[in-house]
Amino acid sequence: MRQILLGTTNPAKADYFARILEGYDVSFLTLGDLDIRKIPDEAGSSPLENAQAKAACYGQFWEYVITQDAALYIRELALDDPRQPGLTVRRRPDGHVMTDEEAIAHYAGLAHELGGRMTCWYQEGYAVANHGKVTGFMDDGPINDIYRFYMVDKPYPSYMPGWPLDSLSIWPATGKYFVEDRERYLSDVDQMLARDYSGERLRFLVESLELTER
Repeated sequence: MRQILLGTTNPAKADYFARILEGYDVSFLTLGDLDIRKIPDEAGSSPLENAQAKAACYGQFWEYVITQDAALYIRELALDDPRQPGLTVRRRPDGHVMTDEEAIAHYAGLAHELGGRMTCWYQEGYAVANHGKVTGFMDDGPINDIYRFYMVDKPYPSYMPGWPLDSLSIWPATGKYFVEDRERYLSDVDQMLARDYSGERLRFLVESLELTER
C-alpha cells in the first residue's frame, strides 16, 4: 500500500481524496500526522501555481504528496471587486484568516448584500510530488460553469468541519443544501465529473503517483 501525504491540515480532505482514488492501493496522512508545521509560499496567480508550491514544500518531508488549491468566484461580482474571494477563500478583504464559523458569517453576509443568493463556482488545481518531482493539473475554466451552485444568506443549522461553506451552498439540481442531502449531492457531482474532467484528474493522479489498483 502506498502512503500518501496530503498537504493539508483539513481532515475532511482525506475523505475527498479517498473518494477520488477509490479502488487504488493507497492510504493517507495529513500534515498533523507527521507534525509538519512548515508554511509554503502560496503567492501564485492560480490554484495550480499554489498547489505546485505546496507540493514542492511538503515533498521535502515525504516521498509521495498530493496538494490541492481552489479559487472561488461569484458571478454577481466583478473579477476586480475586492469582495471577490478568488484564491483567498478563507481570507477577508482586511487580511484576517477566518475560522469555519467566521467564514459562514462572512459569506452569508455577502449573499445578503447581493440579494439573498449568489451564483458561485470553483476552479481547482492539483499537484503531486513524487520523490521531489512536482507535476500539476488544473481543470480549464469554461467547464466550471457546469458546476455552478448558489450560496444563500441563511445557513443550514449544522456544518461539516473543514467545509463550512457547504452549509450555505445549494445544489441547483435538488434545491437542497450540500450538507442537507450530501449523498445525493456527491452522487450528482460524481456523475458530472465522470462526464467531464474526472477522467483527466484521475489519470493525472494515478500516473504521477505511479499507483496500482487493489
